[in-house]
Amino acid sequence: MANDLINQVTNPALPVAPRETSLSTYLDDLNNILRLFFNGLTNTVNLLSGDYGGRFISTPNGKFFSTVDQNAGSTGTAYAIQFENTYLGEAMSVASNTRITPTYSGVYNFEVSAQLTSSSAAAKTVDVWIKRSGTDVTNTAKQHVLSGSGSIDAINYNFTIDVQAGQYIEIMWATSDTDVSLNHQAASSPRPVVPSAIVSAFLISALPETLP
Repeated sequence: MANDLINQVTNPALPVAPRETSLSTYLDDLNNILRLFFNGLTNTVNLLSGDYGGRFISTPNGKFFSTVDQNAGSTGTAYAIQFENTYLGEAMSVASNTRITPTYSGVYNFEVSAQLTSSSAAAKTVDVWIKRSGTDVTNTAKQHVLSGSGSIDAINYNFTIDVQAGQYIEIMWATSDTDVSLNHQAASSPRPVVPSAIVSAFLISALPETLP
């Protein structure tokens, strides 16, 4: 992880005393090197533990989005929400446009927003839930009802989940009516593009000793 604001602490290069060097000279050189090392270590610790030390810390994070319309081919069928564009990806990436894959194990927070568009008047139920490495995560489903032709609404979902290195997260959706879709909107002054779906994720903790 890049770090341009704080000097990283490196191991000191301790001197090796040749046979002809006096012990006092060797000890002076050793003490000078160790003094520089501990001064650097102290400065680093003081910066990190200060009121604004968090600005020096790099943690895995990602932000991914989609600028294509996403349609359901049939009702009652699970589809993975697509995120084909990357805005941020620090130790995190998207595989196959749907699989959000952290590099490191940990507890992650995900924030998802998807724009729903209805093309008919009937009420439609949209279900959203989480899969981890292809398996539904229990107690993660959320429902949203949309009605009215031309209606636009957003479904927002925030969740925290444990992920181990090598696992991936997918945000799934299904609908009771194929007349609802995840739609993007092209830029139109004064606003920029409206993505069909956005997800942000970041590490909040190491894995607990006992997993859920």
